[in-house]
Amino acid sequence: MRIAFNIAIIASMLFFPWWLTALIVLAAVSVVGKFYEALAYGIVMDAVYGTALGFHGFSYAATLYAVAIFIVANAIRKRVVW
Repeated sequence: MRIAFNIAIIASMLFFPWWLTALIVLAAVSVVGKFYEALAYGIVMDAVYGTALGFHGFSYAATLYAVAIFIVANAIRKRVVW
């Protein structure tokens, strides 16, 4: 499952809009336990697609979103019984 999500995220980063990548990362973090790759994908998205000015002057927006998704999804995952 982890490998399938990794392939889907990499393909999504290359060929699809950012919001689709964010949804796939959210699904991956929710389904796979401790999906730390989400943080690395946020850094890669900033390195490849980030601008010098960034979003509201913050150039690491994708990394910030990846960290937020990771924290929130793991907190929800602990409370949900599968």
